[in-house]
Amino acid sequence: AMQNLVTQIQALSQPADWGHLVTTLETDGVLSAAGGVGAVGGILAQLNAQDHTVGFAVLLHFKTSADEAAGNSTGDLETLRQVHDLVMMGGAAALQHVRSRVCEVCKVFALAARRTGRAILGVRVLKNAVEKLRPTPEHLTSVHADFLMLCLAAKLMKPTASILEQRILKISTDCVQPRDMLLYYYYGGMVMAATKQFSKALDLLMLAFTMPCHALTEIVVEAYKKYMLVSMILHGEVQALPKYTGTLVQRLIKTCCTEYNELATALATHKPDEVQKSIDKYRTVLVRDQNLGLANQALASVYKRNIQRLTQTFVTLSLEDIAQEVGLQGAEEAKGQLLAMIGQGQISASIDESKGMVSFDKSADPDTSHVLFKKLSEQIAVAMELNSKLRAVDEAISTNHAYLSKVSSQERQSRWGEPSEWPGGAAAGATSDEMMDVGEKPPGFNSSHA
Repeated sequence: AMQNLVTQIQALSQPADWGHLVTTLETDGVLSAAGGVGAVGGILAQLNAQDHTVGFAVLLHFKTSADEAAGNSTGDLETLRQVHDLVMMGGAAALQHVRSRVCEVCKVFALAARRTGRAILGVRVLKNAVEKLRPTPEHLTSVHADFLMLCLAAKLMKPTASILEQRILKISTDCVQPRDMLLYYYYGGMVMAATKQFSKALDLLMLAFTMPCHALTEIVVEAYKKYMLVSMILHGEVQALPKYTGTLVQRLIKTCCTEYNELATALATHKPDEVQKSIDKYRTVLVRDQNLGLANQALASVYKRNIQRLTQTFVTLSLEDIAQEVGLQGAEEAKGQLLAMIGQGQISASIDESKGMVSFDKSADPDTSHVLFKKLSEQIAVAMELNSKLRAVDEAISTNHAYLSKVSSQERQSRWGEPSEWPGGAAAGATSDEMMDVGEKPPGFNSSHA
């Protein structure tokens, strides 16, 4: 029976037969007759992941699902190797045909790789999975989040660049759940923060907690905590919530981040000592949330921002005076801070070491006209591209039958009002159910809703 199933899979591995193959393998009793889930390993050993991708993926999905149900979430080396072969050798079209199953297999693979300390080995596999499973680069799959999770666990940020630079405009609905979207933006924000790209980190984290929701999840709360710290680093304060943030989030999110609110209050004083006291006070919470590093960077930003304020007031100043004004330990520490800021282009200044004096150059503008023109041109091009895509989506929605039916129904309800307000009562004795029959009320309407 096992050999018959292998032969059947090999015979139905042409693109025209993929649908029939999936239906056959998922028919009750087919796998049981071949020996059940326990025989999957032997069947896969006789298949080629490149030539028999669809059958290989379906059987591997059976196997990983059974292992997960049995509590074996660490995954054995054979299973990890089989997932590797499927993703690396399988064709993109075949993998996309069974995308939902491959995405679930990749999720099991990612969790097993992380728990067994093999995250670094899974990064290349899942990056290939992302590239093969998405219909276009603008599509989001559930593997995106799993890939970023492994990169963070392995402390490998470079492979994420090409994935995170791509704007996400579409969702692969057959494999993406709201949790997958939240995790993608959450992990993406963490990657950008780890690589000091705080502006991009802020945007990604904001997308995580501004998604429509009916309840606060732990992911949303953790994303907002990191958003607060990144905002402190980048702007010296916590940016206000966007107007489009959900009412539930606006009402409850700050009550979940009391310690972080106090840290933001301390940072607003521009006094490093106050910020340090707040960090020390809530060190246990920051360590638990794995946010101590970001908090320390927020503290470092206070010194930098204080130095930048000095450049607005003084033309020349001694290193000792700078250290005293900013709150640094001495001239040497002030010199090191200034050199770092000059190297990063945050200020323009020169240091006379023999005299211990610093001269601030207010005329220097790091953003020259040609640089600004280039940035503006790039932003205009992006805006025009997004505008054309938005128009296309608007046109598609405007011609969608389900959308037009719903809008038409709502307009009729708004125009005619409730049945109780009509002359002669509800259409001269007509019941709510009767009104539904003639289409004058949206589906699901009954008298209790009136």
